[in-house]
Amino acid sequence: MRWPLVWRSRSDADLAAARAETARLRLERDAARTERAAFRTAAVSASEKFTDATIVNDCLTDDLTAAREQLAEYSGRRTVGEVLEEHDVHRKALAAAIDAGLDRNWEQLIAAAARVHKAAGEWMADHEAEKRRADGLQAQLDDALGLNAPAVDAGSSWQDRREQRMKFDKPTAAEEAS
Repeated sequence: MRWPLVWRSRSDADLAAARAETARLRLERDAARTERAAFRTAAVSASEKFTDATIVNDCLTDDLTAAREQLAEYSGRRTVGEVLEEHDVHRKALAAAIDAGLDRNWEQLIAAAARVHKAAGEWMADHEAEKRRADGLQAQLDDALGLNAPAVDAGSSWQDRREQRMKFDKPTAAEEAS
Protein backbone atom coordinates (compact mmCIF):
# COMPACT_ATOMS: atom_id res chain seq x y z
CA MET A 1 0.00 0.00 0.00
CA ARG A 2 1.11 3.54 -0.58
CA TRP A 3 1.14 6.50 1.74
CA PRO A 4 -1.15 8.03 3.08
CA LEU A 5 -2.54 5.02 4.82
CA VAL A 6 -5.65 5.69 6.93
CA TRP A 7 -6.78 3.14 9.46
CA ARG A 8 -10.49 2.55 9.72
CA SER A 9 -10.58 2.88 13.51
CA ARG A 10 -8.82 6.26 13.32
CA SER A 11 -11.11 7.38 10.51
CA ASP A 12 -14.18 6.35 12.52
CA ALA A 13 -12.86 8.15 15.61
CA ASP A 14 -12.18 11.34 13.63
CA LEU A 15 -15.64 11.14 12.06
CA ALA A 16 -17.29 10.64 15.48
CA ALA A 17 -15.36 13.61 16.88
CA ALA A 18 -16.42 15.79 13.95
CA ARG A 19 -20.06 14.75 14.39
CA ALA A 20 -19.89 15.47 18.13
CA GLU A 21 -18.42 18.91 17.46
CA THR A 22 -21.14 19.58 14.87
CA ALA A 23 -23.83 18.57 17.36
CA ARG A 24 -22.25 20.80 20.03
CA LEU A 25 -22.15 23.74 17.63
CA ARG A 26 -25.80 23.17 16.68
CA LEU A 27 -26.82 23.15 20.35
CA GLU A 28 -24.85 26.33 20.97
CA ARG A 29 -26.41 27.96 17.91
CA ASP A 30 -29.93 26.98 19.03
CA ALA A 31 -29.26 28.32 22.53
CA ALA A 32 -28.02 31.59 21.03
CA ARG A 33 -31.14 31.85 18.85
CA THR A 34 -33.38 31.24 21.87
CA GLU A 35 -31.47 33.84 23.87
CA ARG A 36 -31.69 36.30 20.98
CA ALA A 37 -35.46 35.77 20.79
CA ALA A 38 -35.76 36.42 24.54
CA PHE A 39 -33.76 39.64 24.23
CA ARG A 40 -35.91 40.72 21.29
CA THR A 41 -39.11 40.05 23.24
CA ALA A 42 -37.80 42.01 26.23
CA ALA A 43 -36.73 44.89 24.00
CA VAL A 44 -40.12 45.01 22.27
CA SER A 45 -41.89 44.98 25.64
CA ALA A 46 -39.71 47.78 26.97
CA SER A 47 -40.23 49.76 23.78
CA GLU A 48 -44.02 49.37 24.05
CA LYS A 49 -43.97 50.53 27.68
CA PHE A 50 -41.83 53.52 26.74
CA THR A 51 -44.19 54.35 23.86
CA ASP A 52 -47.23 54.16 26.15
CA ALA A 53 -45.59 56.44 28.71
CA THR A 54 -44.58 58.89 25.97
CA ILE A 55 -48.12 59.02 24.57
CA VAL A 56 -49.59 59.74 28.00
CA ASN A 57 -46.92 62.35 28.63
CA ASP A 58 -47.66 64.05 25.29
CA CYS A 59 -51.42 64.04 25.94
CA LEU A 60 -51.02 65.51 29.41
CA THR A 61 -48.58 68.13 28.09
CA ASP A 62 -51.10 69.10 25.37
CA ASP A 63 -53.87 69.39 28.00
CA LEU A 64 -51.64 71.55 30.21
CA THR A 65 -50.75 73.80 27.26
CA ALA A 66 -54.43 74.21 26.39
CA ALA A 67 -55.26 75.06 30.00
CA ARG A 68 -52.50 77.69 30.08
CA GLU A 69 -53.83 79.20 26.85
CA GLN A 70 -57.31 79.35 28.34
CA LEU A 71 -56.01 81.05 31.47
CA ALA A 72 -54.13 83.58 29.37
CA GLU A 73 -57.26 84.16 27.27
CA TYR A 74 -59.45 84.86 30.30
CA SER A 75 -56.81 86.93 32.07
CA GLY A 76 -57.58 85.14 35.29
CA ARG A 77 -61.39 85.65 35.09
CA ARG A 78 -63.51 82.56 34.49
CA THR A 79 -67.13 81.71 35.00
CA VAL A 80 -68.31 78.90 37.25
CA GLY A 81 -69.37 76.85 34.23
CA GLU A 82 -65.92 77.12 32.67
CA VAL A 83 -64.26 76.05 35.91
CA LEU A 84 -66.60 73.05 36.20
CA GLU A 85 -66.02 72.09 32.56
CA GLU A 86 -62.25 72.31 33.02
CA HIS A 87 -62.52 70.28 36.22
CA ASP A 88 -64.51 67.61 34.37
CA VAL A 89 -61.86 67.41 31.62
CA HIS A 90 -59.08 67.02 34.17
CA ARG A 91 -61.10 64.45 36.14
CA LYS A 92 -61.57 62.36 32.99
CA ALA A 93 -57.86 62.64 32.09
CA LEU A 94 -56.89 61.59 35.63
CA ALA A 95 -59.33 58.65 35.53
CA ALA A 96 -57.83 57.51 32.21
CA ALA A 97 -54.30 57.82 33.64
CA ILE A 98 -55.31 55.81 36.74
CA ASP A 99 -56.90 53.12 34.56
CA ALA A 100 -53.68 52.94 32.58
CA GLY A 101 -51.65 52.66 35.79
CA LEU A 102 -50.01 56.05 35.32
CA ASP A 103 -51.29 57.79 38.47
CA ARG A 104 -47.85 58.97 39.57
CA ASN A 105 -46.56 62.47 39.83
CA TRP A 106 -44.62 63.98 36.94
CA GLU A 107 -41.18 63.31 38.38
CA GLN A 108 -42.00 59.63 38.88
CA LEU A 109 -43.50 59.37 35.40
CA ILE A 110 -40.47 61.00 33.80
CA ALA A 111 -38.08 58.85 35.86
CA ALA A 112 -40.01 55.69 34.90
CA ALA A 113 -39.91 56.67 31.21
CA ALA A 114 -36.16 57.32 31.47
CA ARG A 115 -35.59 53.94 33.14
CA VAL A 116 -37.62 52.15 30.49
CA HIS A 117 -35.77 54.00 27.72
CA LYS A 118 -32.39 53.12 29.25
CA ALA A 119 -33.42 49.47 29.70
CA ALA A 120 -34.65 49.32 26.10
CA GLY A 121 -31.31 50.67 24.89
CA GLU A 122 -29.40 48.14 26.97
CA TRP A 123 -31.59 45.30 25.78
CA MET A 124 -31.19 46.34 22.17
CA ALA A 125 -27.39 46.47 22.62
CA ASP A 126 -27.44 43.02 24.22
CA HIS A 127 -29.67 41.78 21.40
CA GLU A 128 -27.26 43.07 18.76
CA ALA A 129 -24.30 41.48 20.57
CA GLU A 130 -26.11 38.13 20.79
CA LYS A 131 -27.13 38.39 17.14
CA ARG A 132 -23.50 38.96 16.12
CA ARG A 133 -22.42 36.01 18.31
CA ALA A 134 -25.11 33.75 16.84
CA ASP A 135 -24.18 34.81 13.30
CA GLY A 136 -20.54 33.98 14.07
CA LEU A 137 -21.55 30.56 15.39
CA GLN A 138 -23.66 29.96 12.29
CA ALA A 139 -20.68 30.87 10.09
CA GLN A 140 -18.47 28.46 12.07
CA LEU A 141 -21.08 25.73 11.69
CA ASP A 142 -21.36 26.37 7.95
CA ASP A 143 -17.58 26.21 7.66
CA ALA A 144 -17.43 23.01 9.72
CA LEU A 145 -20.09 21.37 7.55
CA GLY A 146 -18.49 22.58 4.33
CA LEU A 147 -21.49 24.65 3.24
CA ASN A 148 -19.33 27.55 2.04
CA ALA A 149 -17.62 25.45 -0.62
CA PRO A 150 -17.88 26.63 -4.25
CA ALA A 151 -19.30 23.24 -5.23
CA VAL A 152 -22.27 23.73 -2.89
CA ASP A 153 -22.93 27.20 -4.28
CA ALA A 154 -22.67 25.95 -7.86
CA GLY A 155 -25.14 23.11 -7.28
CA SER A 156 -27.63 25.05 -5.16
CA SER A 157 -30.21 25.54 -7.88
CA TRP A 158 -29.90 22.39 -9.96
CA GLN A 159 -33.30 21.10 -8.84
CA ASP A 160 -35.00 24.30 -9.95
CA ARG A 161 -33.70 23.81 -13.49
CA ARG A 162 -34.45 20.10 -13.73
CA GLU A 163 -37.65 19.48 -15.68
CA GLN A 164 -38.02 15.73 -15.98
CA ARG A 165 -38.83 13.74 -12.87
CA MET A 166 -37.09 10.52 -12.02
CA LYS A 167 -38.98 7.44 -10.92
CA PHE A 168 -37.69 7.76 -7.35
CA ASP A 169 -38.73 11.44 -6.96
CA LYS A 170 -41.64 12.09 -4.64
CA PRO A 171 -44.71 13.47 -6.42
CA THR A 172 -45.64 17.11 -5.80
CA ALA A 173 -48.94 18.14 -4.24
CA ALA A 174 -50.30 19.11 -7.68
CA GLU A 175 -49.40 15.69 -9.10
CA GLU A 176 -51.02 13.89 -6.17
CA ALA A 177 -54.25 15.85 -6.61
CA SER A 178 -54.61 14.88 -10.27
